[in-house]
Amino acid sequence: MESRSRMVFSKLLTDTDIKKRLAIPSKTLSDLPNFNGSNGVRINIMYGTKIWPIDCTARRTGYKKPVFSGRLWRAFIMSNELK
Repeated sequence: MESRSRMVFSKLLTDTDIKKRLAIPSKTLSDLPNFNGSNGVRINIMYGTKIWPIDCTARRTGYKKPVFSGRLWRAFIMSNELK
């Protein structure tokens, strides 16, 4: 499997991004793995030299705004002391 490493978007984190979920720009959907009919997919984020698994979900209908959330997102935030 080919690995690609590039920045897809950047954002200054808000309190909601840190404590609950990070809303991802919809234009990045084409850069994410295919959801294959599901509303969630696990992706890997490289931060520094470590790869972090993060759950990404999107609404099934309407505006499909993707978000990072859940325990893996919180672990990433807490472990890296992001603010």
